[in-house]
Amino acid sequence: MSPWFERCRPGVRTPQGAPVVHYVSAETSIGAARQQIWDFIKPPENSVLLDPRVVRGFPAPGHEGVGEVRVFISVHDGVEHVSALEDVHEIPGELAITRSFGAMDPAARGRDFLKVTDDGGTIPEHGLHFTLPGDSDQFQYYERHRGYCQQYVERVKSLMERIQANKPEPSSDSGITPSET
Repeated sequence: MSPWFERCRPGVRTPQGAPVVHYVSAETSIGAARQQIWDFIKPPENSVLLDPRVVRGFPAPGHEGVGEVRVFISVHDGVEHVSALEDVHEIPGELAITRSFGAMDPAARGRDFLKVTDDGGTIPEHGLHFTLPGDSDQFQYYERHRGYCQQYVERVKSLMERIQANKPEPSSDSGITPSET
């Protein structure tokens, strides 16, 4: 297990007495293969479909996997912002832990985990690790983060189901098997 995970288990304090790192997440079941979902959520170009504020996403030059950086241009209240995510831990096709450059919360991490179901579908879980600001309304903070996670997985589900519905079925006389499409 990564030392980062050990440090961020709920209720665990770092040796320096830093604030507790909290975790919220949401998940949903999707009738699509894990790799299909991974191939949809991983490319930053698709972020425009998953977050209505994002107007463009693109990979920064470099390598894929741990250390990979994805850049996003978004509009908040009419003002353009640039943000970037770095993969700090990855199991390709299954798990990605990301951190945001310049985040106000140095413990903040995003987590995407894809679990395969018995019927061949997938349960994507999107979660956020964070610390609470000292003067925050704890319930409101949790609910805002949880709501974001829920919206994210519901958008993924909606878009993946739309993709699945529009996918052409191979005809039986074409000689093409479903694995070749």
